[in-house]
Amino acid sequence: MPTANDLAADNAALNDLLVNCPDFERLESLLGGFNLFQVLKFEHGEIRHSNVLAWILDPAESHGLDSTFLKKWLMRVLHEAGELSGSAVSAVDVDGWNLVDCEVRREWKNIDVLVDLTLDGGEQWVICIENKINSAQHSDQLKRYRAAVEDAFPDAARRIFIFLTKHNERPEDVMYVSASYAQVHQALKECLRSRANAIGTEPKVLLENYLRLLEEKFMDESEIARTALRIYQQHRRALDVIFEHRPDNLRMASERIRQLLADNAEQLGILPESSTKHYLRFIPRGWDVPGNTHGNAWAGCKRTILFELNLTGKRPYLYIISGKAPDPWIEPIWLKAGAPPFNRPKRQVRTRVWCTLHICNRGAIPLDDQEIADSADLAQKIYDWTVKSYRDPQTQEVVYLLADELPRLDMMPERGAEGM
Repeated sequence: MPTANDLAADNAALNDLLVNCPDFERLESLLGGFNLFQVLKFEHGEIRHSNVLAWILDPAESHGLDSTFLKKWLMRVLHEAGELSGSAVSAVDVDGWNLVDCEVRREWKNIDVLVDLTLDGGEQWVICIENKINSAQHSDQLKRYRAAVEDAFPDAARRIFIFLTKHNERPEDVMYVSASYAQVHQALKECLRSRANAIGTEPKVLLENYLRLLEEKFMDESEIARTALRIYQQHRRALDVIFEHRPDNLRMASERIRQLLADNAEQLGILPESSTKHYLRFIPRGWDVPGNTHGNAWAGCKRTILFELNLTGKRPYLYIISGKAPDPWIEPIWLKAGAPPFNRPKRQVRTRVWCTLHICNRGAIPLDDQEIADSADLAQKIYDWTVKSYRDPQTQEVVYLLADELPRLDMMPERGAEGM
């Protein structure tokens, strides 16, 4: 518990922040108020960044950049990669282009951006770009994409593979050139200066908005970052107090979902169970039988099986799970769950504590706290999705089958051999 002196010091720090921080006005001017891309919750989406990148890379698009961005960005990437580059192409090679044709493709064979170039004289260049914002490399995808390009374009004079990340991450495939969004920012900034007279009013607004988004969200050494750091160093206590008391959007959404489930429990035919911020639990009324009281995996809840709405990841996830159910009962259920109508995890060995018997659905609603603008709206969307998933005919068939199995628990002479 904070003391009276602590509270007085916190209050003084907040007052000092408000009265003696001219950098706040500077920061507000740098952030620039309205930004279309931030209004659209754009900053964390790889698909959306890839769409913009494909747009500004295409000389034929309406941005007014012609091929300037394509050349400036590629030259910077190759030059800064230097000897670490997996490509034999240099910035000098790109500078000597006489571009005749350019086709930019999105999601060709799952590749984020593919640029197919034809130079004067018919020489073909292919640029493969894999874009990562928050996700990581997986399942040898870089090698697979490279193989797809090499197979589809065997006669290309040059094939360049670029791994574009927020933090200049090292690619697992050494044939890729590592690139960062700081390079996108620098090249675009130079283009806006050099092509100022060729860029229309509307494209200029979009390009400047995107440039500001990159500076604010992707660059550690920007003026925005330096100003924010200076404010924090001078007013650390006040900002720590503000951060400590910031709204927890996901918690508010979780509490609202819990309330919606409780308010509509009779209509849905369910009983809410012990829940937390990240895990909301309930059972169908048909499972409210003595046989469903032999689990001990959840605090304050003795259910053997229940529905669990999981909010720990990037998307909501609804499934049926058992918690430390007795082995003689859960083992045959686990085996039965390997066939329809069940949709259980594909692992062959049953886990010993929590055992997922049926995956109802994985949602498409983002749970990243930075994406949550309205917790009430988010809660309603997740609740509606949960109800739809719960009422799905396949899930309801599983509900009925498990209801028939629950009475067997009370007929077992020994229920102490629980899976640990």
